[in-house]
Amino acid sequence: MNKRDCMKTSVQEPPLDYSFKSIHVIQDLVSEEPRAGLRPLRHSKSGKSLTQSLWLNNNVLNDLKDFNPVVSQLLEHPENLAWIDLSFNDLTSIDPVLTTFFNLSVLYLHGNSIQRLGEVDKLAVLPKLRSLTLHGNPMEEQKGYRRGWTPPPILCSVWSSPSRSLLPRAKVGTMSPAIALAFLPLIVTLLVRYRHHFRLLVRTVLLRSLRDCLSGLRIEERAFSYVLTHALPGDLGHIVTTLDHWSRCCEYLGHMGPVKGQILTRLVEEKAPVCVLELGTYCGYSTLLIAHALPPGGRLLTVERDPRTAAVAEKLIRLAGFDERMVELIVGSSEEVIQLLRTQYGLSRAELVLLAHRPRYYLRDLQLLEAHALLSAGATVLADHVLFPGAPRFLQYAKSCGHYRCRLHHTSLPDFPAIKDGIAQLTYTGPG
Repeated sequence: MNKRDCMKTSVQEPPLDYSFKSIHVIQDLVSEEPRAGLRPLRHSKSGKSLTQSLWLNNNVLNDLKDFNPVVSQLLEHPENLAWIDLSFNDLTSIDPVLTTFFNLSVLYLHGNSIQRLGEVDKLAVLPKLRSLTLHGNPMEEQKGYRRGWTPPPILCSVWSSPSRSLLPRAKVGTMSPAIALAFLPLIVTLLVRYRHHFRLLVRTVLLRSLRDCLSGLRIEERAFSYVLTHALPGDLGHIVTTLDHWSRCCEYLGHMGPVKGQILTRLVEEKAPVCVLELGTYCGYSTLLIAHALPPGGRLLTVERDPRTAAVAEKLIRLAGFDERMVELIVGSSEEVIQLLRTQYGLSRAELVLLAHRPRYYLRDLQLLEAHALLSAGATVLADHVLFPGAPRFLQYAKSCGHYRCRLHHTSLPDFPAIKDGIAQLTYTGPG
């Protein structure tokens, strides 16, 4: 196949997808396997991809060093690159290397750490750029981001924001029906590719909200009612399997699930910690697994922010037969509770910590635990949902700060095996 043929056909090729790979530096792409899509990637005789789309979203990149040579190793014709997705990384600026791809028409940079509005001026040299996203960057907080600042002329019809255009309505370009029709195959492809995510959205948002309104109960309360009806009090195994069955067959609970639960149970049994701290009790599923695997005399402190959810978890914990001396449930925000653990709750050091609340708070709470010297040397920190919805800054810190040995257990969401997730296992080596 000659170069002209490549240019004609590669537009239809699926993207080279390295999203959700916890990639720290561009050089990692050489050793990583791209995600498999619905259609296989085609390659040239040299083994390089023929695609024009490169997806690097939801990683932990903070610069694009060696971007050109690495892309040249991956793509047969890197100069034809038309779509680059760098969203949800940790880029602080727009690297000039992006301005060397003159066929670039789609560039996603939302969800990064770009500070200055002036960074966008660099992209004015790209003649074909038609879609640019920048929302979710610190530059949004600068005065004039939405109204007062005028982007370079080439970007006047492409600026993207989550709520409104930066330009007056009269200046915003309109898309012709022919162009809209040309994007239809892409939209269909995305709908098919992410069908599991749409199904998850329907189950966790739309159907859950409808049932909340109709029943007047939260999903955790409905789950507990089911457990009361179908599970044997005091039989932890039966209670856990009943929750799994209810989530699988009735309503998706969004709990840890059996696969991740086995990882958690095995680690607790191996480490035999005397004191465990859990941030994010939710319905109490992981709490039960930890408490059951604790050695004699072990103690578990679990923290839940929502009082109504905590009330359900408390009932489930006591239903399973664990008293307050073994499992103490604390209601409050993790940020406030961590500062009181030593003085008010008698926790001097935790040998195992489970982070299972909101991934965006993982890094903050880990640093708080360090600051208050609540981690013993050799302590294990487990963090759930680090790949979906993801905690890239937490992973980047854990791998680069020098205080932890890191391991990632690749799993998936319970009842959604196509949606990949993972549990990060950190071993604390000490403050220095």
